Amino acid sequence: MARVRVRRDRPTALAVAVALCVTMLVVYVLTLNLKGPDVVESMAAAPRVTRQIEFAPLTGWCVAMARCETEQEARLQASAWVGRGAAGYVTRWEDSWAVLGAVYASEKDARRIARRLSEEEGLTADALCVKTEGLTLRITAPGAQIDAIAAADALLRGQAEQLGSVALQLDRDEIGPDAARALCALAATEAGDAAKALGAIPGAGDNALCAGLYERLLSLSQMQQAVADSVRASGASLSGMLRSAQVECFVGQVAWMKALKA
Repeated sequence: MARVRVRRDRPTALAVAVALCVTMLVVYVLTLNLKGPDVVESMAAAPRVTRQIEFAPLTGWCVAMARCETEQEARLQASAWVGRGAAGYVTRWEDSWAVLGAVYASEKDARRIARRLSEEEGLTADALCVKTEGLTLRITAPGAQIDAIAAADALLRGQAEQLGSVALQLDRDEIGPDAARALCALAATEAGDAAKALGAIPGAGDNALCAGLYERLLSLSQMQQAVADSVRASGASLSGMLRSAQVECFVGQVAWMKALKA
């Protein structure tokens, strides 16, 4: 079975790797400032302020590699694609079950990949738009807690993009599996620390905003740790795991934002 490669013009491998590492380290340093029992106590006792948080709109174009009548059929097809570098993410879409291979910010890129897959693999691939409008929330809480919420949303968006970038570098042999695993290990720690910061907020579990962000961060951390721990996986398999985590992160965040607005 051939390996599916997704190619696009990118900066040099060194430039991208350095940029990813710098971004991850900056976020990691920020999350370190929100850990520990002393911080939890000070956050709870700090003066409350009222601020607005803007959650920007999310729009992504997912390449659907198949549309199936049943979930079982979709998952069977998805299992064959993960080892070839595709996400193999199954989701309900209108009146069918879609097998998603990747998510792109550009409709043009998604349709180009769908067209190439249809021509080279004999698929009926398509590009599906997954999106949600922006959301503005007015929050009254200690300033550090509001900062933690805003940082969590930014981290989810940033890491979803980074997952796609690392997968593309693997496809193009710009980085090796060991480098990809190291980047994921660092990102998993970042997401896990951000989740702990939110979980430390008093009453976070009963708050839909905090609880939802916490679950998204914890899930992302676990998926990236799974990539970091996959020492025997091939480059193509790692690409598939990375894209699966990216699609799950993006689609999950869209669903979470829609639920907040409901």
